[in-house]
Amino acid sequence: MDHKKYYYLFVFGFFLILLINNNQAYTFPIKKFFFKKKIHLIHADFIQKNEKSHNDIFDLTGHVHLEHHGYHLFCDKAIYYKKNNQFYGYGNVQLVSNQNRIYSQKIEFSKNFLKVSKNVILFQDNIKKLTANAIIYSFIKKSFQATKNVILFINNKLKLSTHILEYDLKLKKIFYKKGGWIFYGNSTIIYSKEGSYFLTKKKAELKHEIKLVSNNYTVYSNTMKYFFQLDKLDFLSPTIVIHNNNQSSNSFLYLKEGSFLFRKKIFLSKKNFSIHYKGKIIKGGYLFFDHKKKYGFIKNVFFEDPKIGYLMGVYGIFDLNSGLFSLKKDSTAVKKISNQDSIIIHSDTIQISLLKKSTTLIQAFPVKNIFFMNGVMQGKCDFLVYEQSNNNSSIIHSSMLLNGNPIFWINNNQQFTGDSISISMKNNMIDSLSIKNVFFIKKINSEKFHQIKGENMTGFFNHEKKNIEKILIKGNAKSIIFLYDTTQNLINKSSCGIILLELKKEGKEISKISCIDKAYSELFPFSSKNIYKKNLFFPKFFWREREEKEIQSKKNSVLKQIEKYKEESFLEQKERKKIKKN
Repeated sequence: MDHKKYYYLFVFGFFLILLINNNQAYTFPIKKFFFKKKIHLIHADFIQKNEKSHNDIFDLTGHVHLEHHGYHLFCDKAIYYKKNNQFYGYGNVQLVSNQNRIYSQKIEFSKNFLKVSKNVILFQDNIKKLTANAIIYSFIKKSFQATKNVILFINNKLKLSTHILEYDLKLKKIFYKKGGWIFYGNSTIIYSKEGSYFLTKKKAELKHEIKLVSNNYTVYSNTMKYFFQLDKLDFLSPTIVIHNNNQSSNSFLYLKEGSFLFRKKIFLSKKNFSIHYKGKIIKGGYLFFDHKKKYGFIKNVFFEDPKIGYLMGVYGIFDLNSGLFSLKKDSTAVKKISNQDSIIIHSDTIQISLLKKSTTLIQAFPVKNIFFMNGVMQGKCDFLVYEQSNNNSSIIHSSMLLNGNPIFWINNNQQFTGDSISISMKNNMIDSLSIKNVFFIKKINSEKFHQIKGENMTGFFNHEKKNIEKILIKGNAKSIIFLYDTTQNLINKSSCGIILLELKKEGKEISKISCIDKAYSELFPFSSKNIYKKNLFFPKFFWREREEKEIQSKKNSVLKQIEKYKEESFLEQKERKKIKKN
């Protein structure tokens, strides 16, 4: 016979003695049995044996009060089934201990469980209040299950609603598996298909089809932890966070894993993430974002903007108040200027302005390399500014200014240097090139170089052929030009107020040179043994070959990063659809 049977036999004996002694309270020591506690019938108005039950059923009615194992049971009516070792209580049921209270309309004791049902209300030392249609307590598992219309008030700020809730008293853990809602404060609601709450740690672990809605944010995820004392969310699976002021479908934060501090409004992610904002996309491998201060830090940045193109860098800092986004260390900007061509800027630091809708501003310093994807032009400088403006007109104007020791090459044989170099574009096609204190060198071969100097230069481009076709130099213009005839090679050294050059064969050869205003010219024969080196080169002449290998290497690297970005974006898009669908 097991221990529970001993317990119910003593209850039965207790009822028999009570019938003889006119409803007085009795206690029975059972120290040698499992419970090692005393059972008390404190009070009942009437005790009656059911005659048809062959001594198997006893009825207690009217103000029934029982005490066992530190619990007091109150009800209007109680029935004991000797044969089945069951005990039932009905009407205004109360089960009370030091810190625990249960109110219901029905209670049932059996061998392994206790069940209360009909309008159940539970007060327990670790929770404020629980209401349900029924609660079943397992003596073996030391846990209970609440079913139907379950509402759990953990404290004044935290409430849980579900269909079926289980409570492990040993672990002090509450969990549900068929959908539940957590209400936190006056503004946060969380739904998940499965969830657990740890009472001592004040932590919730949520799984499957999670949706969190607060005053400021809507969150979709599949696995999440909520630390309520810290007001901190940990995302353990791909997650979408939407700011409620930006409910457009293209403005949200996507995290593979990360954390969010609610009170401080700080986002953290140590794995891949992406920020989508009005068509712009920022991806990275690490994120710190203070939403209060609108300031953030990113590692391994990849930024896509329909107006700008692509930006890449090891570190990124952004300030939404000032509208500045800054990339540090091995930074690259890819500005698309047509379907066939883009400008690539490789620099230590790149800054862009995000505030003005009609203007794009890019600053880079120092510029390690700037080149066009088609390979026609390349340059370097200490500081670069790129600006593009639309102003609601049909013509898009853009300009690029190179300052600080600028040098610029067109094709493989034209080199420009000066105090500053400015490139003007219309509708993303180069229109003109302006240089202050220019020194233009056109390479013929390893010994011969056309050279022109002057105060201001303007180069005009052929839009269709995409090459420079005219060069105009004004102010103290000087030139060294190599001339050819059938008999000998000559050097034309001249000075004048204005020099006009016309080029042919896609800008590779000079077809015409004009010297205007106070022109002065000298001719010298050319020989490889010519001792008059001053006739061959201007002072401070230097020629640098374009870094073709460096350009090709960077071009390949950029194309690989863009391709990788597109593949990751495709996979992310599939994951986001899956999250939103659930």
